[in-house]
Amino acid sequence: MLLSRRLVLSGLAASAIIGPAGAQVRPDFYPIPVELLGGLDRLNGRVSLGSRNPDVTIVEFFDYNCGFCRRTARDVRPLLQSEPDLRFMLVNYAVLGLPSIMATRVALAFSRQKADRYLDFHEQMFAQNGVRDAEMALAIAARLGADRKRLLADADSDAVTEAMKAAARLGESFAFQATPSFLVGREGFSGALTLEQKRAAIRAFRQCEQTSCA
Repeated sequence: MLLSRRLVLSGLAASAIIGPAGAQVRPDFYPIPVELLGGLDRLNGRVSLGSRNPDVTIVEFFDYNCGFCRRTARDVRPLLQSEPDLRFMLVNYAVLGLPSIMATRVALAFSRQKADRYLDFHEQMFAQNGVRDAEMALAIAARLGADRKRLLADADSDAVTEAMKAAARLGESFAFQATPSFLVGREGFSGALTLEQKRAAIRAFRQCEQTSCA
């Protein structure tokens, strides 16, 4: 009997996760059409962390003013440290207003200068209180060694504008209506996942790769 990849992911990722009302939270993964996934490879501005030859990839679409994104940002480094064959891809998906849009412009400009420091930038952005905007992003980028003049020029460039538009189109094509939203392999999930749910989803994906999940 062939197992459904979606059912395995949802079932394992839901294990031992209890919601605030005491009910089990069950992530509902859904398949992403294969023809849409190529958009990730063509997406300028995505930041790839971890393995260059991964056996599983997690993609997170996030907004710097999203409270749930702030929580899930704490999971990236522990996952990468414990999963040497994991690739974690971050996609700026500014959907929460002008401060997010401007912060994203700086973030994408920073990624063009200092890709190797992007996780530090990402963590420091979410470590701040208050609205995360361009000035906050510029201050953090400067502390991490970026050139402010070049940052401002890149942040206002057509390349960054097009990268933001492409991310918006791609997220919409995946039916991502919330931040954070995730891809695990070829399955989408719109909404937050805890660290343990991410770990379980990774195990589920690998299980499917080794067996006969549809």
